[in-house]
Amino acid sequence: MNPYHNPLAKSELEEKVERIPTNIIDPLLMGGIPRGSVVLLIGDPKSGKTTFISQFIYNQLISGANVISLLVDIPRYEFISNALDFGWNFITHLNERLHLLDAYTQRIRGGPKFSFTEEAIPDIRDTSQIIDIIKDTTTRILLNNPHNEEPLTVGIISSLTPMFFETEKKEIYKFLEDLKAFSHKNKQVWIIEMNSGVEEPQVETIIKAIVDGIIEMRLFEENHTLQRYLRVYGMRRTRHLLSWVPYDITDKGIVLKLE
Repeated sequence: MNPYHNPLAKSELEEKVERIPTNIIDPLLMGGIPRGSVVLLIGDPKSGKTTFISQFIYNQLISGANVISLLVDIPRYEFISNALDFGWNFITHLNERLHLLDAYTQRIRGGPKFSFTEEAIPDIRDTSQIIDIIKDTTTRILLNNPHNEEPLTVGIISSLTPMFFETEKKEIYKFLEDLKAFSHKNKQVWIIEMNSGVEEPQVETIIKAIVDGIIEMRLFEENHTLQRYLRVYGMRRTRHLLSWVPYDITDKGIVLKLE
């Protein structure tokens, strides 16, 4: 018997849920992430979270979706360059269907808290402004859509971790609640990256309670070798496997090792 089949047999209600395929972990969550979800991607440093996000973005772009990427802990050029190492070319999609919001430059350089470009986030401590910029970007996507139907839009934040160094925790919680309400209303999928073990356990617990689902990536030592595992849990409107699933990072990105 295939252990990945029976636990994920869809009910009639679950069949009606619109899902966004990730083309990474779909066998673990009934074919994709439900539209209108904010998902926490949490894990050990160097476990492959940035690779997961880049791979997710590329898969969405080639499927025709629009992507909003809020970059907090990595500069634009490095983010694009890292993706190119796997053959994922973001450059051809920039400012058309890939919208990079730069929250890194002002945070690192500590310059004046204003910006001359729409793509820059002047101050990540002002979480209400970030939500407004996300809303404005979504509006531009809608206005630029040549079709009558509402275009699919997904988003990522890489990463939430630096925000805790400069922003009040209650502001971050409110930001996530506002983002969740916006994504539910507009049927967007957002993946929020965060390092595990950096914040106090109760902080992680609160964030996990706010979001609509969790993808966790871990490094375990087995026979003196580090092995990578991930699991999906707490995903609303979805049954999923609760066990750890091994994966490799190959020249094509993350590949699950399903038996």
